[in-house]
Amino acid sequence: MSDTQMGRPRQFDGELVLEAVTRCFHERGYHATTMSDLLGATGLHKGSLYGAFGDKHSLFVSVLRRYAQQRLVLVDADLGDAVSPLAGIRAYLDRQAREAVMGRGCLLANSALELLPGDDAVEEIILGQHRDVQQRLAQALERAGARGEIPGRRAVEPMARSLFAMIQGLWELGRVADDVTALREIVDGAVRSLGA
Repeated sequence: MSDTQMGRPRQFDGELVLEAVTRCFHERGYHATTMSDLLGATGLHKGSLYGAFGDKHSLFVSVLRRYAQQRLVLVDADLGDAVSPLAGIRAYLDRQAREAVMGRGCLLANSALELLPGDDAVEEIILGQHRDVQQRLAQALERAGARGEIPGRRAVEPMARSLFAMIQGLWELGRVADDVTALREIVDGAVRSLGA
């Protein structure tokens, strides 16, 4: 991804740069990631990286916003591609459990622990992500209720908040879990409770 060729600046793929930078921040965290790390990962010179994305914090905000959008695409796929709304919720929760045991944790959750409170730009992205995921869960729960998958008439917003809080717990437990079995048991219990 070098930004020079024969001594002259050349174009570079901003998405590839952001992907490389995301890996750095995800592996090390915001504070432990140095500009040398970022330059090494991207192959760019400092002036090119700053010129395209701004300083380290601006770059991190761009990375976090992009990551949040990518995560929402996955949520939409889980909830939309399933045979029923409740199956979509299970698919989403099951993916969260699998990913939680894979190692680095969620970049959004990690960033919340590292930078909040105190970073308004990061807080805005994370709160927006929380709102968007809970809204999607509430809509899926509403559809599940309309189809009779969830008995009775229950308010979906508290149920969505509970599921979201459980997901955060999965990511925390995933840091020390040997495998996904225990986390899947939690998912199974949560889905059963929806049908209670």
